[in-house]
Amino acid sequence: MAPKTLQTLAKTYAFVINPLINLPVFLWIDPAYDNLSYIGNTLGRPWYLFLWAVSSCLGMYFFARSIWKKYRISWNAVFHRLICCGMPFSCIIPYSDSLPGIINDLHVWIAVVCVGLYIFEWIRTMFDPVFTTSGSYHTLCILLLAVFAASFLCMSAAGHVNALCEVSFSVLVNMVLSCFV
Repeated sequence: MAPKTLQTLAKTYAFVINPLINLPVFLWIDPAYDNLSYIGNTLGRPWYLFLWAVSSCLGMYFFARSIWKKYRISWNAVFHRLICCGMPFSCIIPYSDSLPGIINDLHVWIAVVCVGLYIFEWIRTMFDPVFTTSGSYHTLCILLLAVFAASFLCMSAAGHVNALCEVSFSVLVNMVLSCFV
């Protein structure tokens, strides 16, 4: 595919498709209080929860991979793939008061660990020599840090992971990354 076509597809995905997939969250729940697990488990829409997770991770996986290749940054392909597959995998583990606590904890901790490792992957790349020599890569990293901070603030304000945090992370990370593919 031509680079221009790839950029157009990336921007269409990041600025139209993924935000549209995130839109129902604002119609179904209070995003400042509930999280997406509530939609999947309590409201009985596990298909939506999985679609949301896959949609979020597709961009995070492919955009990151493209950027790291573009800037010749070393990265562990297997580790990156596991992280990005772990996020949707956590969504297929049911969460319910009737299940043993370890199952509910597993659902949450797989998601937390995978998102944390994804953020760590990007922070690690900031110590790559290209960070100090490429102005556009420097801008990308600063924007990503701002997105990570904004998502953390959404979570901190509520005192727990909420849909506002999850949606902002999904949409904003994909938007920022798509601009640098």
